[in-house]
Amino acid sequence: MKKHFLVFAAFALPLLSATPSHAGIDPAIVSADARWLVYADLDSLREGAIGKELIAFGEKMQIDTAGGKLGIDWQKFLATIGSATAYGTNISPDPKQIDGTLVIQGSADFRKIAESALIQLNLANPKAVAEITDLPFSAYVAMNTQKEGAERQEVVIAFPPEPIVIISKSKPQILKARDVFRGAAPSLAKTPTSPLAKFVHGADGAYLFAASAVPAEKFFPDDGPQARILKMADAGSLALGERGENTFAHVELVANSDQMAEKLMKIMQGMTAMMSLAETNDKQLADFLNSAAVDRHGDAVTLDVAYASARLAAMIKSLNAPAGRPQDRAASRVVQMVNGRALAEWQAEAGPAAPEGSPAPVTSRAVENVTLKNGSLITLARNNNGGKSVRFDRIEIAAADGTGAPLTFRSGYMRTSGPRGNWQQFEFPGADGTYRLKVFYVNDPEGKASFAVSARDPVAPAAAAAPSGGSTPPAKTN
Repeated sequence: MKKHFLVFAAFALPLLSATPSHAGIDPAIVSADARWLVYADLDSLREGAIGKELIAFGEKMQIDTAGGKLGIDWQKFLATIGSATAYGTNISPDPKQIDGTLVIQGSADFRKIAESALIQLNLANPKAVAEITDLPFSAYVAMNTQKEGAERQEVVIAFPPEPIVIISKSKPQILKARDVFRGAAPSLAKTPTSPLAKFVHGADGAYLFAASAVPAEKFFPDDGPQARILKMADAGSLALGERGENTFAHVELVANSDQMAEKLMKIMQGMTAMMSLAETNDKQLADFLNSAAVDRHGDAVTLDVAYASARLAAMIKSLNAPAGRPQDRAASRVVQMVNGRALAEWQAEAGPAAPEGSPAPVTSRAVENVTLKNGSLITLARNNNGGKSVRFDRIEIAAADGTGAPLTFRSGYMRTSGPRGNWQQFEFPGADGTYRLKVFYVNDPEGKASFAVSARDPVAPAAAAAPSGGSTPPAKTN
């Protein structure tokens, strides 16, 4: 019967023991004394690009939660759930000490299917699921009785007349949650002084939201970065959702003083600056890292990032893709070429090879109207793909309008980088403006090699954190 207990306990306890979260939540159904909060808007998730892929992924997993004994299609059952709100007053590193209540709202069929499953489980094994008769509405208690001598765990699942299902560890919490839902007990909506109330505005458009007051108990070692940040804050929240074509994340921390707010902002700015300096071959991932923005409003410090939903959906889809042929897997390991903004990408042109003993000819490719800033990191990348004698010779950068002499940067003075040493990089020392780039390189006569030029703009001074190794000096010119 352990599986039967887990059908409901595993659904409820992770939310009850999780740290706060929050979205398009209704604060009127959350108790006024809540110190942590988790909200999931499953309807919104299912409508988004990410949710659709997650559902498809879950359906292909074909999880048989109750061994097929209940006659329930669990994927269809989960589709009847609209939203789930979990909250509690106690925050502890020990999950057993965390109190909490989970309020689930769904379609008209949700309650019918859930109670039907509990009745079947009760008939199959009354020791695992028992009916509760001392509450003013239908309720059941699921018990973990699998192991002898194991600590007893119980979860109460209640079906009040209101269109909700309430899950908690005790009957008093069930009754209190119902009173809050009915407006007969104080709620978060009528308690503006609650440390969680100020975060509700950040839940707009989110399908997952978490918020919590900073606990008094220690969750992290004193010398850890998490502990140092928690010492500066009184409360925090996280919201995830989709807006337009992007998936967004919004993090907010409320500092315990104006001085701590300033320090928190600088710490988060440093973290985002380090992220933006990370080398990546994925242009969209680079855009995501560079989109991180830190802001401060009084004692609140916020971090906002956005990423293309279609890209995330494709990543989820790839998790369930069947293993390809060996050549397909080899293709997935091809060196990526772009670091930051892609300026130009091209394939080598097949042609006659240079006569034996003579130097390989150098050819060139022009890239027009490129916007550069002082300190922009220019990356020349190549992928030989079996080609021979492929290399970069130099790059010339001139004003787009043709005025002035071009700056020449030779490959011998560039920094070698990249996952396979296929990048050559230098920092642009000129003024901000629009330029014409001319790349000189040795072509691959077999047409196998590929080339790319990209640029990563410098981080704004206000958001920059000095890397421990210092900045890369500009390449020498002649």
